[in-house]
Amino acid sequence: MLVFRTTTFIADKGSVLHSGIYNRELSSWLASFTFAGIAYFFLVGSFGKQVVLYAISMALFIVTFPLFRTYLFREQFLETVIDRAEAKVAIIRHGIRKKVLETIPIRDITGLWIDTQKTEVVNRDGVELVQKISAQHHTVIPGLGEETVFYSLKLRHADGTERTIFSESSMQNVISVYDEIKAFLKN
Repeated sequence: MLVFRTTTFIADKGSVLHSGIYNRELSSWLASFTFAGIAYFFLVGSFGKQVVLYAISMALFIVTFPLFRTYLFREQFLETVIDRAEAKVAIIRHGIRKKVLETIPIRDITGLWIDTQKTEVVNRDGVELVQKISAQHHTVIPGLGEETVFYSLKLRHADGTERTIFSESSMQNVISVYDEIKAFLKN
């Protein structure tokens, strides 16, 4: 059995503007703060203002932050399980809950190939404007306005459909995964 897990399974740069600011930690912090604040107002409404209620709401914040980060705002990953004993390939997405996207018999896989996709900058004027504004604030937004090439590893089915199982901007990483899966499928 070969199990391949990756968090990079979509050929997309994402948001360059918010990637460093609005992340999973900030989302967890905001959700914990909101939860603790709402709980505080409910407690004050029920028991009146007391010093111990500040401590309770702070404890709720401290306890819920790692829980939100671990379970609610965790990163999604794609898992490809190639099981020779059962002669099938399962493609599973893990997020808040596990979801089996597809189960394919190994005999229905006709090929494994690498596709290339280039992201282009659509609005050059907008990029220039954002770069001017960020320069006025003495900040630099890395990757803004750059074109990126993504290499996607895909499984081709007998019916002609394809499923992307890995995508990254590094060709060497994609080739190493390709070689490993190809060798496993041949044996």
